[in-house]
Amino acid sequence: MQFAEERRRLIVEAVESEGKVLAAELVRRFDTSEDTIRRDLRDLDLAGLLRRVHGGAVRRTGEASFAQREGADQQRKALLAQALRPLIRPTDTVLVDAGSTNLALARQLDDGCAAAIVTNSPQIALALGEFRRTRVILLGGTYSAPCGAVLGARTLADIQALRADLCIVGVCSVAPDRLGASDGEEAELKRAMIAGSARRAAAVLNDRLGAPAPFTIGTVADLDHLVLEADVPADLLEPLRRAGAPNLILAER
Repeated sequence: MQFAEERRRLIVEAVESEGKVLAAELVRRFDTSEDTIRRDLRDLDLAGLLRRVHGGAVRRTGEASFAQREGADQQRKALLAQALRPLIRPTDTVLVDAGSTNLALARQLDDGCAAAIVTNSPQIALALGEFRRTRVILLGGTYSAPCGAVLGARTLADIQALRADLCIVGVCSVAPDRLGASDGEEAELKRAMIAGSARRAAAVLNDRLGAPAPFTIGTVADLDHLVLEADVPADLLEPLRRAGAPNLILAER
């Protein structure tokens, strides 16, 4: 009988040496169930030891950690956050997705800016921790350090039970026909956030426009507001306009 710790160590070694593994092959190799392998891959992904994909897992690339992303381009993210702030109304229940730009927004908000702020980011909840007039609600789930967010079935259930007035969703990639995410489990949560919110907004740096991302969240038509940097190149902006992008807001310098 294979102990879970030993099995997971061997899975990580296989991913590191081969670059990828198939779930079906792992089931045969370890003579265990699909559910067990699925849980192994989920937990190893959450621990940042591999990236779970459909049908198996792949080696993680040199992806920046959440702490690294938070420390980069802080002034640019602060300007995007300033442009997001007016979208929040005092009577709103606001769902704020994890992400370094959304964390910059949280640091600019005043107590009483909304009726409640719900988030899957412990860092955002801590940034709002002294609020009294605005309720701060942290969703449940399993914390993923690389994502800087709680993930999993419990998080998804919490989001699906919520009806937010405004959702500020984090996206890794924006193209005229596609909003992208780098993680499959995150993408599932983001789709649920968009589906369960009356108004939807996102803010992205220029380098996210047209960037590669393996998982689809939706399209720009699923948003009501898209906040971009003031110096966004015309060759990136015009395709979004032609595709019927939502209310475009350019962050002032």
